[in-house]
Amino acid sequence: MIRRLAWFLALAGAVPFVLATAAIWSSEASHVRVPAITALVTYSAVILSFLGGIEWGLAIRDESGTESTRAIALGLSTVSSLAAWALLWLPNPVWQVGAALALIVGVWASDQWMAGRGLLPTWFVDLRTAASAVVAASLAAALAKLA
Repeated sequence: MIRRLAWFLALAGAVPFVLATAAIWSSEASHVRVPAITALVTYSAVILSFLGGIEWGLAIRDESGTESTRAIALGLSTVSSLAAWALLWLPNPVWQVGAALALIVGVWASDQWMAGRGLLPTWFVDLRTAASAVVAASLAAALAKLA
């Protein structure tokens, strides 16, 4: 039950990326594009922080991994949250969306590293890979339109 719910919620959480990107592609009008870009960048920061929180929670579990791998995972989880906040300060939407794309891929890679050290269950890695693919494709499409 929990795995199915997690899949549903993760994929539902990718929908705002798709919708904001569709809005960016649908109109050149600033009253459509500016809010869509703002929503895409802001939601990216929120999701990246959320993913950092997941990594933090998994890293502090005594039942998995070694002390050193858990310490590295804690550091990685903090970097993703701080980097998410920093992307809001970048000077233009191209940089912001590009940074969001790089960070989504980076957090996915971090999850792969954590999974290889026993900190993440296999089903969660599959879920993150699917959701990250949708999000990365959406951000790449938005970036292509903005660049």
